[in-house]
Amino acid sequence: MSARKNKKAHGIILICLLLLLPLFAFSKTYVNDASTPSLMRDSIAKELGWVGNEASFCGGYYIDQPFIFPVKVEKEKENSIEITGNRALLAQHGTSILEGSVSATRYGQQLTSNKAFLYRNAAGKLIAMDMIGDVHLREPNTLVIAKQGLYNFETKTKSLINVIYRTSINSSKKIVGATQVTDEEMQRERKITDLTAWGSAYEFSQTQNNVYEFEKTSYSTCPPTHPNWEMKASHIELDKNTGRGYATNARLLVKDIPVFYTPYINFPIDSRRKSGFLWPSLGVSNSWGPYVLAPFYWNMAPNFDMTLTPGLLTKRGLQLTDNFRYLTTTSSGQINMSILLSDKAFSEFQLAERDAFSNSTNPTIQAELSRLLNSSTTRKAFSWRDTSQFDEHWSSRVDFNYAGDDYYLRNFGSNLNDISDNQLLQQGELNYKGQHWDFTGRLQTYQTLHPIDENPVQNIYRRFPQLILTGDYPDQPLGLEYFINNDLTHFDIRNTPGTLANQPIGNRFHVQPGVSLPLNLPYFYITPRIQLAFTDYNLYQTTPTQTPNSIQRTLPIFDIASGLAFSRFTTLFSHAFQQTLEPQVYYTYIPYRNQSSIPLFDTTVNTLSYDQLFNYNRFSGIDRIGDANQLGVGITTRLIDQESGIEKVRLGIGEIIYFTNRKITLCNNNTCTDNPTNPDNHRRLSPLSAVVDYHVNPHWSVSANPIWNPITKQLDNTTVGLHYGLDDQRVINFVYSYARGGDILSGVPLNNPSNNLKVTDASFAWPVLNAVTLVGRWSQNWNHRHLQNLLYGLQYDTCCVAVRLVGGRAFLGLDPTNNNKPLYNSQFYLQFSLKGLGDVGSGDPSGLLSSISGYKPQFGQEF
Repeated sequence: MSARKNKKAHGIILICLLLLLPLFAFSKTYVNDASTPSLMRDSIAKELGWVGNEASFCGGYYIDQPFIFPVKVEKEKENSIEITGNRALLAQHGTSILEGSVSATRYGQQLTSNKAFLYRNAAGKLIAMDMIGDVHLREPNTLVIAKQGLYNFETKTKSLINVIYRTSINSSKKIVGATQVTDEEMQRERKITDLTAWGSAYEFSQTQNNVYEFEKTSYSTCPPTHPNWEMKASHIELDKNTGRGYATNARLLVKDIPVFYTPYINFPIDSRRKSGFLWPSLGVSNSWGPYVLAPFYWNMAPNFDMTLTPGLLTKRGLQLTDNFRYLTTTSSGQINMSILLSDKAFSEFQLAERDAFSNSTNPTIQAELSRLLNSSTTRKAFSWRDTSQFDEHWSSRVDFNYAGDDYYLRNFGSNLNDISDNQLLQQGELNYKGQHWDFTGRLQTYQTLHPIDENPVQNIYRRFPQLILTGDYPDQPLGLEYFINNDLTHFDIRNTPGTLANQPIGNRFHVQPGVSLPLNLPYFYITPRIQLAFTDYNLYQTTPTQTPNSIQRTLPIFDIASGLAFSRFTTLFSHAFQQTLEPQVYYTYIPYRNQSSIPLFDTTVNTLSYDQLFNYNRFSGIDRIGDANQLGVGITTRLIDQESGIEKVRLGIGEIIYFTNRKITLCNNNTCTDNPTNPDNHRRLSPLSAVVDYHVNPHWSVSANPIWNPITKQLDNTTVGLHYGLDDQRVINFVYSYARGGDILSGVPLNNPSNNLKVTDASFAWPVLNAVTLVGRWSQNWNHRHLQNLLYGLQYDTCCVAVRLVGGRAFLGLDPTNNNKPLYNSQFYLQFSLKGLGDVGSGDPSGLLSSISGYKPQFGQEF
């Protein structure tokens, strides 16, 4: 299981915050407590092997000198120690003295000094060594320099006095330690760019491998010449075996100014997970007021973990959220729950809305008001997502989302799967995939939210259940391909608040067998196909809408897809390309069958696009199969770079030629655009549909999919996009979207220009200075003259510290009770990251930043 996004699980007991800063005046003074002069820092940096380099991310790096072993170290002799010196006074018993370049070397570890005293026991066995003057303890990626030290040969423990140190603590590729450095790497000079901690201490000790303890010490991961932050503590332990660090009586200094104190802190030094408190989230919002969230991470097992987050929202009350994640041999998923008892702000909102809407005569508003007043002030939410693969054939998926009331998403937001405005998906499905047969069993419903101050939202039909069985047998005798689609679904629906008439519910059984004859030649293909669609409806609750209880529909479907493929090699602007020309023709014939009495369970009109020109049904779903006697024609050309194989340009254009009027419509009156009076259903030509993709260079690209109506000589809809991506930190996007009738305003006739959608969406992420990145997004609805989305942010990221501020507003809808005034959800985040220590802030804005296409936030990460 991957560690969670904040898997740097900072187990911390926060006893005192800024209120305890006065205690610093009474704290004990340690080595280097005063601000270290820059000349002394430069000297320390040089001793630790720091090499300045402005071109590197940290402004420099460390150099690890080679381990030169006097003899070849065999695996079984890795614990043997070789001691050398220029001069020696040796004794078989008692004390021996070595002077001049003294070294004690074992595999992966070396101690050197100017002078050493060797101690033997009564039997003459070497038991300890005192080292004096310029003592260096070296391990791969670790260096400790001291004035004197003691090494115990029996226990293999070490103790050094008056030290400065550095040790690599975090790497994105490996857990740092001697076992990760090869013999060849150890015996040559190496550049260290991993996140490295350094500091000074009165005493250093090592009682076991990869466990380092420091007394009266300092700790930082910044460059030693410019420590932006530093932690000073009575005791620090860095345990690379567990990937954790511990400190007591710890003070955090930023630019030598104390800003935080805690008697105990537990922090990560690599990417492994461990139980403990995470850094709290502190902030202020209009919805919550001042708040604090204190998440606790529980590493239950290698494949299970949980994060419990108690929170105090001053405007609302006490909240508890829980995120449980699991990973098994067959399944992975997560469960999220949240509860807040006695929401004070929600209770006040209920009273305010009661006073505002109690006199309304609108039945929908009264129904929504009743839902609001009957809602509990205990706010809750639940979600479960699961993906399982039982074997090579069987799998399952679950995506279940629930909110306790209609206003939960507005007040709290969450990771609930809101598939469209105020529609929460609740779905589980079982799938089988075989060589010829595929099966899906599905339970699907939606929780529809009905806020009183937004445009009414219609409830959606539920599938309880849906059974789909498809079969495909290609390459049969004579080149034929046989296939069949079967669908059995039970539909149910709850009435939309304010609606009295019950909608039809019942069963739909659909069978659609077919046979095709694919004929493929090098430059030509043709595929005639014939299908028979049989659909049977057994309905009840039909009286209010005068719908028959039993409906049957049988339709033959005949289509022929054909096309040519030409190519040639050409040169444009001194560059070699392969150019293709691909005309396509698609003929469809479906006779007319009256379908006006069939209810609309899951069907709508497909938006016309270039690909839709070559689809036999202009409707999605099964409840409508359009009558057709038409010919779709299109032509596509591509330019393919001969060197890279990348498609440089793709241009396509086409339309449909209708030989008869379309009699099948989505609705039978003007309740929707696709009705019998729509003149588009009587025209002989469809709008022209085009597709444009142009990769100007490896960084710039342009795309568009315009639909132009030759009758009105106007665009029906289009999306034009411009994208620049130098890398995932330097991106620029601009998108313009237009759709005729795509933004229906309540109370405005369907064909009114006020319902046309006109939206621009511009976003970017760009480093403006060496360590500063700006991000932004502005999306505007120009037809209704309101903001759609606004995002702004600034990130300051160095090799040891990062800060980011991100804010934004998202359009929720128009308030029909207040002159269609726009409703917004505002968010603001402030985060700090001290790399090698942890993150703290008012939340994680990564979800907000994901709306900038192509941008991958790397806040607080090691580079």
